[in-house]
Amino acid sequence: MTFFDSQLMFVCDQLNLKILDANEAVISKLQYSKKELIGKSLSTLGKNIDLSQEEFVDLGLPFIETWKIFSKSKDEFFVQFSSHLINYKGIPSKVVIAHDVTNVFKKKASSKKAVSLPIGFQDFPLAEIEWDLNHKILRWSKRAELLFGYSHSDVNKNPFLIEDLIKESDFNKITQANRDALEELSPTKILTLRTETKSGEYIECEWYNSYLFDNKGHITSIYSVIKDITEETLAREKSRQLMTSFMDLYNSITDAIYLLNPLGVIVDVNAGLTKTFGYEKEEVIGQQIKFLSASGKYDDDLITDYLKRAKDGESISYEGWGEKKNGEVFPTEVLMNSGSYLDEDVIIVVERDVSERLLSHQELKHRESMFSNLFHSSPIGIAQLDRHQEIESVNQSFEEIFGYTQKEVKGLELDKLIVPEDEYQDALELSTSEIAKVYSGKRRTKSGNIIDVIVCAVPVIVDGRIISMYGIYVDITERKRAEEKLKSNLREKEVLLAEIHHRVKNNLAVITGLLELQALNSENEDAHKVLKDSQMRVNSIALVHELLYQSDDFSQVDIPNYLKDLTRVISNSLERRAIPVNIEFDLDQIELEITQAIPCGLILNEILTNSYKHAFAGRKKGEIFISFKNFEDKIVYKVRDNGVGLPEENEEDKQSLGMTLVKTLGRQLNAETNIYSDNGASFEFRFEKKGNL
Repeated sequence: MTFFDSQLMFVCDQLNLKILDANEAVISKLQYSKKELIGKSLSTLGKNIDLSQEEFVDLGLPFIETWKIFSKSKDEFFVQFSSHLINYKGIPSKVVIAHDVTNVFKKKASSKKAVSLPIGFQDFPLAEIEWDLNHKILRWSKRAELLFGYSHSDVNKNPFLIEDLIKESDFNKITQANRDALEELSPTKILTLRTETKSGEYIECEWYNSYLFDNKGHITSIYSVIKDITEETLAREKSRQLMTSFMDLYNSITDAIYLLNPLGVIVDVNAGLTKTFGYEKEEVIGQQIKFLSASGKYDDDLITDYLKRAKDGESISYEGWGEKKNGEVFPTEVLMNSGSYLDEDVIIVVERDVSERLLSHQELKHRESMFSNLFHSSPIGIAQLDRHQEIESVNQSFEEIFGYTQKEVKGLELDKLIVPEDEYQDALELSTSEIAKVYSGKRRTKSGNIIDVIVCAVPVIVDGRIISMYGIYVDITERKRAEEKLKSNLREKEVLLAEIHHRVKNNLAVITGLLELQALNSENEDAHKVLKDSQMRVNSIALVHELLYQSDDFSQVDIPNYLKDLTRVISNSLERRAIPVNIEFDLDQIELEITQAIPCGLILNEILTNSYKHAFAGRKKGEIFISFKNFEDKIVYKVRDNGVGLPEENEEDKQSLGMTLVKTLGRQLNAETNIYSDNGASFEFRFEKKGNL
């Protein structure tokens, strides 16, 4: 059943309640024709009933205006009226809804009746709620259930559910509307409220509130018809945004756009006109189109004809001459089309300054000439292909590289002509690529020779399609031969360098062996100690050469591996004669040249040897921490222990050889050296890595 067929509905004059229209339900139930009803006052259909009379009090009906009305055949009906203000065909009017409560009067319904049961209330196509000033719901329609998700049972359990429906920030609108209705005795209020459904979704709703008064002027209840306008609100906002975007676009276009009325008078312009002609908007509106044309170049008859044809729906395009506010004359391109502006017919004119285009056209011809010269005189071989990879043209260098003339290859598929069979698939992927690609491979000349080339495929793409392709070829056959020779020489040098490191390591091993023999044969304890210290220093240097010999890079030492291996060698040598020492590392992955790696190793040798011998005197165990870190643009190298600390030395010449060697090695690294005692001995070196200078 449609909206107007659901129940009795009248459209009445707002002042005298004369019937202006009625729906099919009225005509069917009351048996009057529409012609008989129109012009009658609504009051002629029946009489008002006072529900406050004792005989009606127990009906359980709200105190809404209640009437007994009669059909044409004198059938009796009881209805309760609610109304909403509208504008009907330009006349201030009301939609009056007659809720049929005949059965209530006949059956005297129980007072325990559910809030949503009065006859006719369920059939209305919009959500309906009746509630009182305390926000208690008196009636709840099926449409309200569908809109908000709360069932009749939910409402019966929580009759004040309306307070959960309306967003708290919007409740002041309800309060103010109720207050205004009481003060003004106003029968209707329309509110837009943000409402939360049972599922937690927020929707925008229009509430058409009819205030129902008793005979003392008190509001007995509020009858609300509710319409979900979420989509409408979104549509209006989208429309507003579209209009704003359109105006932004209209004014952001750099071309001059102006609107003419049928007489050729300018009625509106965009911001682009100011940029093009130099006139402000108010200087142009009201002027004839001739105002923007260059003096002596305006053909009145021709423009009049263009305007007439554009008005008739023809799209007009022509070249003209404009004149700027400063008097500068410039060539333009003009488009004319019919349109509408504020519901009026207009001619939309788009005029573009094409001065730069003319200059660009001349520049383009110059560039085309330059490209042609570059194509044909380039020392690099170039072939231009069509979208089927067939040759359209080749330059002279291509002919020299491959031995083919343009006449011989024009129209042939390039890949099948010069690509060896084992590289054909790679070449095909290159030829069909949508981005420029570079590839090194082999190609076949006319004489059958295989040459090494660098190939660059450059696609020409228009509207997302490859329409042409440039194949660019550089013959690198001689360079490849030179590279192979260099690689061979490099391999020989790498083998030689590895052998040198190996031999240096072996020679240093011989020296350490001699020092070991000399130490064993020495009865002098001081000499024995010096020889053992020297042996450890030589081992530190030998370890660097061993690591270089084992690595792929003979110029860079892997510092973390070097320091850990060196620590292990020193610890194994000294720990048997000392207390147990725990060594912790914090090492970044750093590589150093041999000239920096060896001093770092010797420094570690001196400090560790000193720590094992002196740092932990009188203790059962010790700890040493070794750090090698990148910090900003420098390397920070730290070695510290938790031993007894460094002895105080009053005279420089009393320093030990080890301490002197540490400081000397620090200077060799160009390091900022800091040696101090802080719960043990601490050594810190800050220096720059070679190659970062």
